[in-house]
Amino acid sequence: MSESPADSTSTLTSVGIDVGTTTTHLVVSELAVESAGVSGTEKLAIGDRTVRFRGPVHETPLIDPETVDTEAVAGLIAADLDAAGVTPAEIDTGAVIVTGETARTANAEPLAHRLADESGSFVVATAGAALEAVLAGRGSGSAAHATESQTTVANVDVGGGTTNTAIFDADGTVETRCLDVGGRLVGVDDGTITKLAAPARAISEANGLDLSLGEPVDPDKLSALASAMAALVIDSLLGPPYDRLTLELSIGSLPDEPRALDAVVFTGGVGRLVGEHIDSPVGTDPFAYGDLGPLLAEALTEAAVDSQLSVTRPSEDLRATVIGAGTHTTRLSGRTVCIDPDLLPLRNLPVISAGSLADIDNAALTATFSTVLEQATQRYDVRDIGGVAIGIDDTGGLSYDRLRAVASSFVAALENGYPQSVPITVVTHQNCAKALGQLLRANCSDRPLVVIDELAVGTGEYLDIGKPIAHGETVPAVVKTLVFGS
Repeated sequence: MSESPADSTSTLTSVGIDVGTTTTHLVVSELAVESAGVSGTEKLAIGDRTVRFRGPVHETPLIDPETVDTEAVAGLIAADLDAAGVTPAEIDTGAVIVTGETARTANAEPLAHRLADESGSFVVATAGAALEAVLAGRGSGSAAHATESQTTVANVDVGGGTTNTAIFDADGTVETRCLDVGGRLVGVDDGTITKLAAPARAISEANGLDLSLGEPVDPDKLSALASAMAALVIDSLLGPPYDRLTLELSIGSLPDEPRALDAVVFTGGVGRLVGEHIDSPVGTDPFAYGDLGPLLAEALTEAAVDSQLSVTRPSEDLRATVIGAGTHTTRLSGRTVCIDPDLLPLRNLPVISAGSLADIDNAALTATFSTVLEQATQRYDVRDIGGVAIGIDDTGGLSYDRLRAVASSFVAALENGYPQSVPITVVTHQNCAKALGQLLRANCSDRPLVVIDELAVGTGEYLDIGKPIAHGETVPAVVKTLVFGS
């Protein structure tokens, strides 16, 4: 990470890279680092975000349907960074997100990590439909609109392989709903069906359309398939109850209670055509893109109207996810960090949360931490992955005596078999990292240590921590999921 830009100008240069089912593209942004309050001593935060460069939209190069052409994608990204006039050494933060069906290809994970490693010192690799949904909603402006208007907004990101919905209210993200529905689930070339992915086949069979690979294109059948797909997307927004097929094609769980929506925003390669299909460049050929995208957009437009949903235009549509990846993945820790700087950056640390310690008395703390560390060593080879991040929601008080009890109990648990050479990373939700870190260091000076605060983390998430910025007062961090091949 380049220290000088962050320290002297209070900005970070960030890159967002989206490798999707249909397209690959990149943005470069400038993120302002500023105090969250008026006194200048509060937590630093990411403020204004300015997109500096929007790269061209490339068709994602594939070797075959199961393998992304890694060398070709890396070449496209390198060329776009060159066109943007930035070198990897000048990039402070950002994210590579592998989305849709591409996240399930055989080499998705190594591709994402390669692009992250080659694009900057603290560019992280991410995947997962739920994360994609949230990033698209933030990048499109839906999240900001929900906050500003005090309304509930659903951002529906319809791409080539999946439809990922994030619902926002005035306080932020409420929930996500994701489906295996997208425009590239069907491929068309020279009047023939050349691709019929499993979700499209299931929808075809459920609706008696009997589509099959290699058969001549029947526009009426494919229009009916697109309408059936659109009905499932709308069902996922309005339910429960849900159609059986909606449940079968859901990625993750769907909520048990319906939620009233004030507005719906469509983004993504297919979503950008919603409401514009009549005037789109496709003209009279619904298969000009070689897929079902235009027909699906038309069906979604009609289904939204029939369901009386209020559709709102986004500030960004096609590039919503990549802008979200470049501008909304990075958070800043509190300003009371206690770290060994030589350990950073740390990448892909699995999180094991101790939860709240508020109801646990001092005598039981060691047993609690022993259980947490045992979970860590049972789930992961901590030597091989470089450790885990232990999350603490609430220490049970910020008095010196309580923090000393927490620190001494944690160290006692470490002595029960946690490898000596593995770095210790602790993340607290409360503003207490420096005090807790100093107490931990006093009790285990021979162990490498990173303690940061004012971040919420949960078991099952992954944490990346970058090098200190702003004169060492804070560190950039990314809390993420890593879901490849699911």
